Amino acid sequence: MAKSSKTIDPRFDPAFQRGYSEVGPEDKPDLSPQAHYLGAGGAPTEISPPKRTKSLARNPWIYVLWALGVAAVYAGLAAQLWASSQLYGTGNVPFENYAFISTVQVVSPSVSNLGALCLAAALTIHTVSWMRKNQ
Repeated sequence: MAKSSKTIDPRFDPAFQRGYSEVGPEDKPDLSPQAHYLGAGGAPTEISPPKRTKSLARNPWIYVLWALGVAAVYAGLAAQLWASSQLYGTGNVPFENYAFISTVQVVSPSVSNLGALCLAAALTIHTVSWMRKNQ
């Protein structure tokens, strides 16, 4: 099989090393260098592909959390500023608009909190994924 055992590295397939000579077709193993290698005893051994880690970039719900979080924080802040300027800025609020404006003023902090929770959830998911990859 090999001319000299000193020139053949036993960790790799001898067919792809210098100093290898074929004896005959019946002795040649049916191997491709990408799928097999010769193990410690010289027997062909399968190479298992590495496990693929799932990327967060392929998960569309992460983008939804980021977008919803940013939009909700800004919408809640804008609604709070608008309602405060309507109620306390002019001083003359018609009675039919007062209920709507006060409802916006009461609901807007909850919208901002929802946005902050979405941003915190997205950051938590990114952190857990990073920790799994770097263990």
